[in-house]
Amino acid sequence: MFLKEVESRPATGIAGVVLGKMRDEGRTIPDILHLFRFKTRSTDHLVRFTDEVMRGPSPLSPGLRELIGAYVSKKNQYSFCTLAHAAAAGEYMERDLVDEVLCDPDGSRLDAAHKELFRFVGKVVEDRAGIAASDIDRLKAAGFSEEAIYDALTVASLFCFYNTWNAGAGVRDMNAAGYAYSGEVLKRRGYRMDFSFRSLLKVLASYRIEFDLRHVLKVTASTLRIMLRSA
Repeated sequence: MFLKEVESRPATGIAGVVLGKMRDEGRTIPDILHLFRFKTRSTDHLVRFTDEVMRGPSPLSPGLRELIGAYVSKKNQYSFCTLAHAAAAGEYMERDLVDEVLCDPDGSRLDAAHKELFRFVGKVVEDRAGIAASDIDRLKAAGFSEEAIYDALTVASLFCFYNTWNAGAGVRDMNAAGYAYSGEVLKRRGYRMDFSFRSLLKVLASYRIEFDLRHVLKVTASTLRIMLRSA
């Protein structure tokens, strides 16, 4: 990462337990986790928002939302998010179809309605100032509700943010195994990467990490004492 102080900032409390165990067991730690654990008063809101956008109720399936995220990232020429979310999309649908869409939505096996949707998403990235009411009318004519259009627009906008945030911080690519496993984890537990006690226990379970519960509880108690003293 470019932000060395953010990357090397010691992980404390439960975060320290989880990241330490991941390192000990040779797990790839995505650089984005360092961004999330820095200034958690803001990033905790960000992860909840992301989880709701990507996994909350929507006319668009989770797989389609993942594919939109990967497609936006490809349009923005940002490989980390492209590969991570292509892997996640591939957990929900045929990986060959994912690759087809990333290469050329119009030439893919998508139906006509979804090709129209990806044209709109592409325009959000490349020509947002040129978006007009006629673009929305075409989506409605293709059968998409305003809720579906809203959700597609929100996913596309969110990934434009993440592409900028990660690229600017120097988040590095992972190897193929890291992306594949990331895709599995995103399907299994969504986007709750905040460092609350409950969330981190889910992380441990998702990564199938064995841990000493007594040590975790001791660290949790110590963290709570520090929080109470500073309150």
